[in-house]
Amino acid sequence: MDRTTERAYAKLNLTLGVLYKRSDGYHALDSIMQSIDLCDTVSVERASDIVVTSTGMQLPYDNTVRRAAEQYRALTGRGAHIRVTKRIPAEAGMGGGSADAAATLLGLQKIYGEADEKTLFELGASIGADVPFCMRGGVQRAEGIGEVLTPLRGMKLYFVVAKPKEGVSTKKLFSLLKLPRTMPDTTACIKALAAGDLHALAPLLFNALEEPAIELVPEIGAVKAALLEAGALAACMTGSGSAVFGLFETRELAETALPKLEKFAFSRVCESIG
Repeated sequence: MDRTTERAYAKLNLTLGVLYKRSDGYHALDSIMQSIDLCDTVSVERASDIVVTSTGMQLPYDNTVRRAAEQYRALTGRGAHIRVTKRIPAEAGMGGGSADAAATLLGLQKIYGEADEKTLFELGASIGADVPFCMRGGVQRAEGIGEVLTPLRGMKLYFVVAKPKEGVSTKKLFSLLKLPRTMPDTTACIKALAAGDLHALAPLLFNALEEPAIELVPEIGAVKAALLEAGALAACMTGSGSAVFGLFETRELAETALPKLEKFAFSRVCESIG
């Protein structure tokens, strides 16, 4: 095989709790992460050198795709020409950069097959805490800094995801974070997902980073209010923001609500996958 195209799926954090700051400077997290059908595409072609190009959004030279390719080359000596088609918004908390890195590693492995699974996941974790999740996808409990994963039983979920123009710097948000913070009821959320009980799940959606993120980007609060006004059962910021998702009973109800969110920089109906 000389070429492959991989889908790099975005993620939402149905819950996100911050436990404490670790001695290495990272924060210990406990989160339920869900893959959604919004995706970038990453085309990987066999080559001796590394070239990364993109459409839909200009990537900086030092990006997660290049880092993934460089890590794989350091391990195997193999290069690639990689083209990324961006659809996932940046600084949204939707894992776009992590998903692209995951797709790059999986694409390289599909072409060359020269790394074992454990090593491939270690490479992913060295690039970003969300990369291992993006390599596996579906719905998972993520602990540690996000790299300790437990697969969960999920259910079909329908969302409207909206994002204000301004993003949130993850680094700045965590640098300003005051602990302790309220924690989500992760156990109850896992039970609601396993039971397929949407109305039990809705009030359990919670992100401990949402309140401090709204202090940095007040429009996040306006997006959340607009989603609730549009009929969402619940609305919650994902990751470190600034995207917010509203949970709807059906795709039809989400589609009906979408026009009320189109005043924001990004808005899309999405559904869970995996």
